[in-house]
Amino acid sequence: MKLLSFRPPRARVDHFGVLLSNGLALDITEAKSGRGLADSLIECIRGGADALARVREVLALAEERLKAGSSEHIVALDAVTARPPLQPGKIMAIGKNYSDHAAEVGSTAYSRPAGFIKHVDTLIAHGDTIRKPAWTDRLDYENELAVVIADECADVPAEEAYEHIFGYTIMNDVSARDVQTAERKEGNILIGKNFPTAAPMGPWVVTRDEIADPHNLRLITRVNGEVRQNANTATQIFHIPAQIAWYSHAGLYPGDIISTGTPAGVAAGHKGEGSWWLKNGDVVECEVEKIGILRNPVSTRKRRS
Repeated sequence: MKLLSFRPPRARVDHFGVLLSNGLALDITEAKSGRGLADSLIECIRGGADALARVREVLALAEERLKAGSSEHIVALDAVTARPPLQPGKIMAIGKNYSDHAAEVGSTAYSRPAGFIKHVDTLIAHGDTIRKPAWTDRLDYENELAVVIADECADVPAEEAYEHIFGYTIMNDVSARDVQTAERKEGNILIGKNFPTAAPMGPWVVTRDEIADPHNLRLITRVNGEVRQNANTATQIFHIPAQIAWYSHAGLYPGDIISTGTPAGVAAGHKGEGSWWLKNGDVVECEVEKIGILRNPVSTRKRRS
């Protein structure tokens, strides 16, 4: 299943939905009366297998009604405002997890999963605008497969890691490379990875059963239609079980995100003519096979308060 969050017109809160086979969405928030359905994706994750089973049941019923001509509680995605699929407790991001990316930025890979934390208040949705801060001249994109944790866990053995995955989504680890580089020299990356709109995520979460092998997914990034990144998750240095095993030492909770790294093709590694740094008017598309496309425009305008 593809599970998402959106804001209907005139609504004051986000609604929880599931994608239908025809590309429309079932509004679970509106359809949940008397069915014991979750109010949100994070509540569904916390509810475990029973909560997810109820969503499957109502999805199957909606598909049958759709064939019969009923459109009750069904919405078109272009008639609602996309929201980040969920609000995680934390986002753990691994760095230099593809050897070609480490090489293109003149670095060496880590000897273990290592990286940084992205603040949850940097999240934006599919279609939202990435706001380029005035204090950086080197705004970069990083297309990453992101793992959504299913339950509370700690010190997870690598061989049990997949049991703790709820599903997968896409994250664009937007980075201010000039600031990131300066901070790394002092031993701590913070602002270079954490500023408003630095974490586009979505457009939805795909449940674990939909992706048999997360290490056989094509990953493509386009900027204004031009392919910049084109790789496969098979080439990750540390695969997902190793990442979960390591980051679970910090304690993981339902809905937490592990962003699994980006391959070569980022602006920081561009050696050809011209500049690949993101600028006003650019459109970034992060595509991951079996999940979809996360699309976000770039602007130098300040976000309205």
